[in-house]
Amino acid sequence: MNSSHTRFVLGLLLSLSLLPHSPLLADDSRVWFTYSGNAAFVQVQGDTDEEWRFQTSTNLTVWTNAPALGSVFGGVANLPKVPINLAGSTSRFIRTTRTDGLFDVQLFRKINLTFTNSNWTTLMANARTSGGNVPTVVTLANGVMATNVGARYKGNSSYDLGGSKKSVNLDFNILNPEGRVMGYRAINFNNAAGDSTLMREPLYFNVMREYAPGPHGAMAMLQINGAYWGVYSMVDQLNNDLLDDWFPSHEGDRWRAPNIGGGGGGFESGTSAFSYLGKSFSLYTNNYELKSTYSTNAWLRLVNAVDVLNNSPVAERRDKVENVFAVDRWLWFLAVENLFVDDDSYWNKGADYAFYYEPESGRIHPVEHDGNEAFTSTMGITSSLSPVQGSTGNNRPLLSKLLAIPELRQRYLAHMRTVLEERFNPRYLTPVINHYNRLTVADVITDPKKNFTMTAYTNALLTLKMYVTNRFKYLTNHVELRPVPPKIIAVHPPQSSPGPIDVPVIRAQVEPNGTNGIDSVWLSWRDKPFGRFSTTQMFDDGAHDDLKAMDGFFGAATTNYPAGNKIHYYIEARSASAPKAASFSPARAEQQTYNYRVALTTAPHTPVVINELMALNDQTIADPQGEFDDWIELRNITDEAVDLSGCYLTDEPTNPRKWTFPAGTIIPASGYLLVWADEDGLATPGLHANFKLEKAGEKVFLIDADANFNAVLDTISFPAQKADISYGRSPFDADLFVPMQPTPGQPNASF
Repeated sequence: MNSSHTRFVLGLLLSLSLLPHSPLLADDSRVWFTYSGNAAFVQVQGDTDEEWRFQTSTNLTVWTNAPALGSVFGGVANLPKVPINLAGSTSRFIRTTRTDGLFDVQLFRKINLTFTNSNWTTLMANARTSGGNVPTVVTLANGVMATNVGARYKGNSSYDLGGSKKSVNLDFNILNPEGRVMGYRAINFNNAAGDSTLMREPLYFNVMREYAPGPHGAMAMLQINGAYWGVYSMVDQLNNDLLDDWFPSHEGDRWRAPNIGGGGGGFESGTSAFSYLGKSFSLYTNNYELKSTYSTNAWLRLVNAVDVLNNSPVAERRDKVENVFAVDRWLWFLAVENLFVDDDSYWNKGADYAFYYEPESGRIHPVEHDGNEAFTSTMGITSSLSPVQGSTGNNRPLLSKLLAIPELRQRYLAHMRTVLEERFNPRYLTPVINHYNRLTVADVITDPKKNFTMTAYTNALLTLKMYVTNRFKYLTNHVELRPVPPKIIAVHPPQSSPGPIDVPVIRAQVEPNGTNGIDSVWLSWRDKPFGRFSTTQMFDDGAHDDLKAMDGFFGAATTNYPAGNKIHYYIEARSASAPKAASFSPARAEQQTYNYRVALTTAPHTPVVINELMALNDQTIADPQGEFDDWIELRNITDEAVDLSGCYLTDEPTNPRKWTFPAGTIIPASGYLLVWADEDGLATPGLHANFKLEKAGEKVFLIDADANFNAVLDTISFPAQKADISYGRSPFDADLFVPMQPTPGQPNASF
């Protein structure tokens, strides 16, 4: 019954006489069953970093989540006991499965805040406007506790509408830079003012996250000083942790577009929506909030991106905008905002959204910021909102400039069709709504701070479900979304593992959909998990022949890349009908792609070999810094000096260029070179690699320079090592590696 996520199964056979304290073993952990009289308990013993929730079954086949049992962390002593209700069944089974972390939607988190200040409500209100924090202790029902936490009220309109139930921000690292709760440094409890279901925000956020960057959402119950404070929407803070989930780093510019427009929904102003206001930075500083940056060029980059978006010649706009905006990700983001009719959105307010400049690619990405006003049905915004709202006029240039390009308009609509098929439909969302209701309704009933009746709650649930149904019907019958794209039946990767000198060919089987023919098929690829894609047209069997004679198989080549590179690619097919409706494979491209990896090749001969290494150096030889670290010894087996400049050492075959030999690294004829494998890549003197050796055993590779396609010059695979015993080539058989007393040669004098 074990799997990578579900590790334990415990049967409660009530008709049998059970031992008072009996364990069930599984791998390195245990589930303990204990009982006393009519009371039964489950305990989980194991890794203290793992959190577990419970599932029950009557037949060991169908398992049901048991959120009422909560969750527990493993441990080795003082294990928390989870009570089990034995009534109502003669035979039941219980198992635990790993949670998905703090925001596991199967759980209803219960969190208590303890304040020592008696006037904490006044202090929290003051902190909301001052940016300060009120000290509190946070305790979760699973036993997690955090002290020295900063708390404050948050929100604008929600603060005024929420009555005594205010939204709360918790900052876990306000006094400790390493402070975290279950991996998060800050979370928010939102009061969902104006939403009598309390669940619109997590519904929206958790769908948005499947297609574009945004926070997690879940339901939680808050207690303050032991008193029940009500049901909240719990979301994570937009900070570096969230950016690290989505981007190569968080070392770019993070922005928020504040709501500075006037009037009701559908603001006329576009000043916070990337509208061009001129070249001077000062014209933009009141319209955008720079939340964090690691450079002095943030405003320059923003103004340049706005200029490119608004002022590029029509014929060049598609290409130029791609250099400064992550166009496809924005199309996904805008499509989901529209589908959920989010009032706090780019298409409506041109504000209340966030964005991030990714320094690795030089492009701006969207980040969802506010979601409590999704499923809007007020201020004239209804479930019949046009799917291309904002594509006319001049105050929403991301929509008007991008959707004016026919290819991007059809890409946007294709993404909208994907979300409608996968997530925004009654088939998917109604069960999720019912789940949140089952999870929270008992606590909603007793919520002392709610500002609505349970009749209003029940009606709001029905309205929410009907809203989804009506919007789904409206969109699937809309003229913009009715055209059908071609069917991408299959995508075939390169026939064999391509090496660095190969030019791989990707093939796709594409069929017309109905009476519409196929206009064209396109291959897009990139050699990094970020940045722009290269694109080329695919032709029948890879040849530039007449598409009318095609057999349904299209082919095109990417290009050759160095060994170890992971190539990401996807297919787009366009219909021959007037709109040229598009389909993608994978359907979630560019968020998801196919991939292949460029294979390592072996050099026909090598002048340098890995001669000896030590993966557990306790006291044998110290590096120039006086530390006993792992080391790798190379030997020049020729009678001429060898220059290793630009060559590499690695312990990961999928990352052959892990550590680069610096310029001027020369091994003299028949000489030796010592490299310290100590993760101190920039240390001097000496050569220090940016990785350590695994004492349990692994492989080490010596890789040729890029000009030689990163061929493997030499490799060694070593087993588990003992302290201060090296592993090296036998002096009697150069092909045999054996444990030996270390005799490392001297490094080159220049190092």
